[in-house]
Amino acid sequence: MRLVTPAALRDALARVPSIPFAPQPTPVEPMPRLSALLGGGPRLLVKRDDAIAFGFGGNKVRKLSFVAARAQAEGADTLITAGAVQSNHARVTAAAAAKLGMRAVLVVNGEPPAKPTANALLDALLGAEVVYVASREERTPKMREIADRLRAKGRRPFEIPVGASIPLGALGYVRAVAELIEQMPPPDIIVHATSSGGTQAGLVAGCR
Repeated sequence: MRLVTPAALRDALARVPSIPFAPQPTPVEPMPRLSALLGGGPRLLVKRDDAIAFGFGGNKVRKLSFVAARAQAEGADTLITAGAVQSNHARVTAAAAAKLGMRAVLVVNGEPPAKPTANALLDALLGAEVVYVASREERTPKMREIADRLRAKGRRPFEIPVGASIPLGALGYVRAVAELIEQMPPPDIIVHATSSGGTQAGLVAGCR
């Protein structure tokens, strides 16, 4: 395996177009009270991607910075994606579309809330069109149907899979690893949540 330095990794990532939705790097902070609660064993730190300001933050912003850049380069005028009613990814996609002057269409599984709250409210405030389907299995076919209909009308839609969990989106967390090892000695273990897998794929590739 060819070793890649952090600087070389950053240089390689810089050649892939991305949109700087938020300043980076995000800070790394110690968690002394949690460490003490667990018996004072390992030194625990957290990389504060929750502190990303754009679109109320979170890991989705890193992935959308690459995926939205691709959509913009292809001349898209509409971002289409899918998720649950309170999807963080859908909320950040709506924010990205608003920032770039595009439309957003969100295909979500579940019942329309009687009174939108949390991410569902933010989706509406960001101007997204929300299309409801009964199940997760219906989301991808509905996205394709909407994209085909928009193309027939002369629009230029760009479909984003759930969570932007595609290789291009995963680069967001390859970049996060490059940041991390310039902020601190490489950690022994990274603990993270995973759902659609894009964040995990980026972290694994970055660590590799």
